[in-house]
Order: sequence, then C-alpha cells, then structure tokens
Amino acid sequence: MLIINAKIPTANLPVKRVLPKLFQSFVYTTLDDKEHEGYKHPNGKVFKSMNFRIVYRGNDLSIRYTALNKAHEKAIAQKILFDGLKLGEIHIASTEVSLQHRQALDSSIKVGGFVAAAIKDGNSSKKIYLEPKTYKFQEIIRNHTLQKYEALFGKPYEGEFVLDTVGQKPRERIFSYEKGAIKSWYGVYEIKATEKMLEMILDTGLGAHGMQGLGFVEEIKSKVKNEDGER
Repeated sequence: MLIINAKIPTANLPVKRVLPKLFQSFVYTTLDDKEHEGYKHPNGKVFKSMNFRIVYRGNDLSIRYTALNKAHEKAIAQKILFDGLKLGEIHIASTEVSLQHRQALDSSIKVGGFVAAAIKDGNSSKKIYLEPKTYKFQEIIRNHTLQKYEALFGKPYEGEFVLDTVGQKPRERIFSYEKGAIKSWYGVYEIKATEKMLEMILDTGLGAHGMQGLGFVEEIKSKVKNEDGER
C-alpha cells in the first residue's frame, strides 16, 4: 500500500468533489494504458486492479493507494518523488510518500470501509444504493468479487468464500465523482477465503466505484487479551 500525505497551502480548496477524478487521472497517466482500460470478465463487465481512498480535511490531504501489481505502487511513489503530486492544475510539492506491506496471514479477516452496491429503480433506472446489512447488498458484493477474481486472474475462483456483514454505521456518507453522487455506509465485514482472494480484496477493494474513491477496506485487528483476560 502506498501512503501519500500532503500539505495544501489553502485550507479546504473547492476541489473536494473532484479529487477522486483528479487522482484517478494522475494514476492512469502514470501507468500503462491497460490499467485504464481494465480487465474484462466473460460477461462483459470491466474491473480495475487497484483502489484508493482520499481524506481531505483543512490543509491535510491523505491518500491510500493499493494495486494488485506492487510495481504500480512503486511507480506512483517514484512519480510523486520526482515530479510532485499533480492533481489537474494543482501541483503539490510538499508531499510525503511511504510504502506499507499488507498481507492476509489467516484464512479469515475482518475489514472495514465504505463499500457501494446498488440496484436500478425499475421506474426511473436511477440507482438505489443498498445498506451493507441487507441480503441483496451481500449477494451483489459476493458476485462482484468472484467476477473480479476471474477477470484479474483469468480463471474462476476455487475454494471457500464467505462474506458476512457484521457491523454497519447508521448514517450514510455521500461521495462525489464528477457530477454524480454515490451513497455508501461504513460497514464491517468478516471474510473467509484463500490467501490469494483475501489479498486481492485488500489490493483492489470491494464493490463498485473502486477507482472513484470507494471500496477501500482495511483490516480490523482483534485486540489481544492480557493474562487477566482484559483487552
């Protein structure tokens, strides 16, 4: 995982709504065109092999970027170190970057993040975004993840795969991408799968809009009890 921390001279620039689009463009112009085109599943759906999350508060801009191909993380890091972080017309020279290794060490993990899944309104064709606690949400995310695996690795997934929502924050958050609004709830998920599948999830995220600032999940570590049984 590539961690990018930057200081912006002016607090809360009116670009918050377009930051996902600007960073997405920065990544695609740095990497090979194949990553922009994505990887097509036999059903025609296209998946991306990377993911990111942006947090912008005051003068502080924080970006977490992950990619299935770790050379891509290094390429983005080097681009920033040599040329600075360029987000459209904004050139941020005061930037710190670091690489962090993330690995699924067990056959099951608990992760949390803003994951999006939607169905179409039959009357208007507008998207209805679903809450993580619903059965339909979990069904969509599970199928999406299996299709992504097949698209990225060129073969169907084999092995146990269980994805359960075990927690959800009550209030949704609205994410902006270009002129669209994406509704998502922070959820906590327990996932059982092969090491390769779990690492794909950590590297490419869950659900839709993975290269638009959603789907990024981080592992939630269980607190270790001490000898007295306290946490």
